[in-house]
Amino acid sequence: MASNKNPAEDSIVNFIDDDEYYRIRKYRSEIENGALAIYLFASVSLLNYLFYFLLHTETFDWLNLTINLCIIAIYFFLGVYSNQKPFTAFVAVFCAIAFVFLLNIFLNVQPNFSGIIIKIILIVYLSIRLEAAKAVQSYESKLKK
Repeated sequence: MASNKNPAEDSIVNFIDDDEYYRIRKYRSEIENGALAIYLFASVSLLNYLFYFLLHTETFDWLNLTINLCIIAIYFFLGVYSNQKPFTAFVAVFCAIAFVFLLNIFLNVQPNFSGIIIKIILIVYLSIRLEAAKAVQSYESKLKK
């Protein structure tokens, strides 16, 4: 009796029948959620700064706005970069948050309690996905060789 399956279709199924492929695919969705969290953080930060400057137009500081917009642009670029090199991008987000926090301490900027909580939530959320990001980045670098 003849088989209804095409031999080329069987070879595709054998290729995809790799456990590592499915594990990396699951990790890839976790990384996409991490990138979405970075985009969400950058968007909330952008809206926060814009509302602050719209409400305080009498003490409008263009230098402060420019610096904050550059930092937010860095967060957006790290979100985009997390699609190519997720582990590197997540670690860079940690470094950027730490740098901004230390810069605020040295400039004697009054800390914003809600901003600190949002940053802690982002750090914890990305830390949970850090192992997945490392696995995906090493898998993809192994495939490119």
